[in-house]
Amino acid sequence: MTIIALGLLILGGFICCLNFYLSFLRYPIHKIGGGNKSNYRWVSGLPLIGSLFVAVSLLKYWHTTWVFVSAIILIAMDTGGIHWFLVTILYHAIIKKKK
Repeated sequence: MTIIALGLLILGGFICCLNFYLSFLRYPIHKIGGGNKSNYRWVSGLPLIGSLFVAVSLLKYWHTTWVFVSAIILIAMDTGGIHWFLVTILYHAIIKKKK
């Protein structure tokens, strides 16, 4: 069980970081490299998978403080997670409606 939980933590952490990169870092890096919006190809991440893998791994590692804190940070920054989906829905329902 320990090996599976560790594998889920590592793979889920990678997917969380990949989703963050694709959402916030890839386009600015493209612009720094001389690209523009017309030649940029938008790519989607893997929704829910990263956060789910990390959350499942916490069933084994919740008592280890550094793993718990790292997992919470990974889940929070995963833009493919359910929490980002809810924030986006609320944003479009409340903020965009006022404009």
